[in-house]
Amino acid sequence: MGTERTAQTGGGPVATSSSSAGPGRAHDLSTLRRGIEILEVLQQWAWCEDAHGWGNNRIADYLGADKSQVSRTLKVLTEAGWVERDPERKTYRLGPAIYSLGMRAADQPLMRVGAQVVRRAVAMTGCRVFLVVRRGDRAVTVWSDQPPEVQPVVASIGMMYPVAGTETGRALLYGSSPDEIREILGYSELDEPALDRFVARVRQDRDAGHSYGVLDDRSCGIVAVPIWTTGRKVVATLGAASPVLVDPANVAPVARTLLAAAAEITRQHTAAARAEVGVSAVPYQGWPARPELAGQF
Repeated sequence: MGTERTAQTGGGPVATSSSSAGPGRAHDLSTLRRGIEILEVLQQWAWCEDAHGWGNNRIADYLGADKSQVSRTLKVLTEAGWVERDPERKTYRLGPAIYSLGMRAADQPLMRVGAQVVRRAVAMTGCRVFLVVRRGDRAVTVWSDQPPEVQPVVASIGMMYPVAGTETGRALLYGSSPDEIREILGYSELDEPALDRFVARVRQDRDAGHSYGVLDDRSCGIVAVPIWTTGRKVVATLGAASPVLVDPANVAPVARTLLAAAAEITRQHTAAARAEVGVSAVPYQGWPARPELAGQF
């Protein structure tokens, strides 16, 4: 399990006795990796299954790690502020230092520009709009905003989803070749026929200029478009979600607004006079008028 998790999270090999590093450094790397894995567990799973966090034994069981080693690592993380402990429940969750680090990470050109543009796209569409980047075979929501009347989805920021299972994930792959997509999804559970269908779906979405889908219970529709660099690479995607997007008639107006928003992010992010926006069925011509969506309040 440890080997598979390391491969999926992009971790490098742990130093061994045959490496040039001494045993002390090998131990340090192993401890560091364990700390990172614990933070990933608390970030990805603990908060959404239990708002109070997970206990030491549950974390150790999930990681397949020694309970005493996990306990020592949690103690260090707690002292540093990366993790906080609930003394009554004896559970752990992410600490204030993580949120401080997150705010520093958010103070990046893409995030600074993206937050402003997302806010405008929300005002124009009435949808919840989110900014997503790719981390390996996962799509990560780095920013999200919604209209005042919509219940905030705070938990969506920082969430990771399989690239192959989301509209924003497909849009993240518009700039990738079929071989590159297969390499990105190398650790996914898709068999060869399913992978071929997924690659074809990405190509179909790219030709249309956006990805679109509806939840199984038809409670919400999702539209996603890529954010291109001038070098024809996709650096992020913009997605919109709303019950009104279950109606296909509302998709094109929202997609048009998202494409304009994505083009603005491209121009500002690259500081280029003119961005080379990706191929689209609804070419960028500046921000469109606010769309009138059927069924929207």
